[in-house]
Amino acid sequence: MKKGLILTLSFILITVFASCGGGKNVKDDKKSNSTTKEENSNRGQATGYATIYDDDKALARDRAIDDAKNKLVAKILGDTVSGSSLVEDFKLVSSVIEAKSYGLVKNDKIIEEKQDGNAYIVTIEGTVETAAVEDAIKDALNRYGKPKFMILIKETFEGAQNNPGFTVTELKMESIMGELGFDFVDAATTQELMKKDKAKMLKAVSGSVSADVQDLLSGIGADIIITGESKTKDQSAALKSNFGSSNMQSKSAIINIKAIDVYTGKTLASISENAPGLHIEAETASKMAIENCLKKSTFLGKKDDEGSFKSGRFISSIIKKFVEAATEREITVLVAGLSTEELKNFENQLLNRIRGVKKLNEKKQEGKSVNLEVIFSGKTTDFRDELTAKAEKIGFKIDIKSTTPNKLMMNAKKLK
Repeated sequence: MKKGLILTLSFILITVFASCGGGKNVKDDKKSNSTTKEENSNRGQATGYATIYDDDKALARDRAIDDAKNKLVAKILGDTVSGSSLVEDFKLVSSVIEAKSYGLVKNDKIIEEKQDGNAYIVTIEGTVETAAVEDAIKDALNRYGKPKFMILIKETFEGAQNNPGFTVTELKMESIMGELGFDFVDAATTQELMKKDKAKMLKAVSGSVSADVQDLLSGIGADIIITGESKTKDQSAALKSNFGSSNMQSKSAIINIKAIDVYTGKTLASISENAPGLHIEAETASKMAIENCLKKSTFLGKKDDEGSFKSGRFISSIIKKFVEAATEREITVLVAGLSTEELKNFENQLLNRIRGVKKLNEKKQEGKSVNLEVIFSGKTTDFRDELTAKAEKIGFKIDIKSTTPNKLMMNAKKLK
């Protein structure tokens, strides 16, 4: 994981941890300097609860600790963050915490733990610090996978039509985003797919992620596609008319693109920007116009005066929504083979025994087949692996028939 990417993602959520406290008077400086690090920490205690299912105390203990950490972070943030920031950003941070207490609580220790009937109760003490945001996002990306991009831009460059796969705009975007540590489907693979699976790829270029396109793109590891159009136009005549310049070439670029989540087909962000480029050579001026467009603060971003890369709002929006989707992924689970009573037990086991399952809704049932909507923190393959690993322990035999990015088909049988 490149540091640039972690810092970018941390920047997206850093407002969550902004303190609303004021400064101290000069006369308090001496006292402030003598204050220990521990006294300055956002430290506190919280108690978490979890129900024990099938005498699985270890799982209940883990969930009680997660619950305590979630409550502690919510408490600390509630004490230190302005209401607007809390409302805007805490849902995302909270969903990351709920998924697996992602490093937001530091130097934690268990003060008390006990079993009370079928409940497990844990009280913890810990510190929530601003610097923990970077660790939280790093851990979240390690679990959900750093998004891999495929860029498909139709381009009109210096009057020539360039097809997606190796356009100037694509190369510039990869160069700029590469500084943030993002990964891409390589150009050779994209070009090969444009020839081999042209019909599906043309759908992707148009922004349509149907099931067949989804299977194709996910099969090569693409998580997000960026698609749209880029055009450069000549403005040299206007430059000569207004400023009397006969040597310099003036070009303008306009780029209209959107980012789409391959797993859901939903648009994560869209943008339209334009910018000029000036150079003695026409082609170079067009390239500069495209680069100037991409480096706007509303777009991909650029390095600041100190050499640090500052991401643009388009990229920030993509990553924020990608992490949101990853922590609350909607998976359609088709289950066959269970009676109504067995199904109710199966649903209860999924909700309470499979880590990462946040919600479960029964959409449709026909005989011994049911369509479930599962909200899960992670990818469909994570859910599948967790379920198959615990199947016998929760009392079922599972036979997975097929797995796609957001759908799972299985046969299930209740064990005696």
